[in-house]
Amino acid sequence: MLARRYRLRRNEDFQKVYKRGKSYGGQYVVLYRFQPRLPEAPSRRRFGFSVSSKVGKAIVRNRVKRMLREICRRHGLRVDDGSDIILIARSKIKGIPFRLVEQDVIKLFKRAKLGPGG
Repeated sequence: MLARRYRLRRNEDFQKVYKRGKSYGGQYVVLYRFQPRLPEAPSRRRFGFSVSSKVGKAIVRNRVKRMLREICRRHGLRVDDGSDIILIARSKIKGIPFRLVEQDVIKLFKRAKLGPGG
């Protein structure tokens, strides 16, 4: 489980990332990244998740969110650069195995230079 302190929860935080951030599209997920340049910005990386009702009913959407949170817990916390990241599930994510979604998100992390070397 991804700890609460690593999650975006307020609507204004989501809006800031959408408006000022850069987007990267994958096969199953779209990643938005915003890195504040302010010295008072939090030093930890925070994640937000969005799964539309087009993906499926609540059970399916919750499963997808759990899957995305676990991927971020495993791979997204390696560097604390203070960036805010939103992962948006595409509608074709429904029924896709964890491994394929994980590979897609890892590719997006590399493209967005979010890894230890990026």
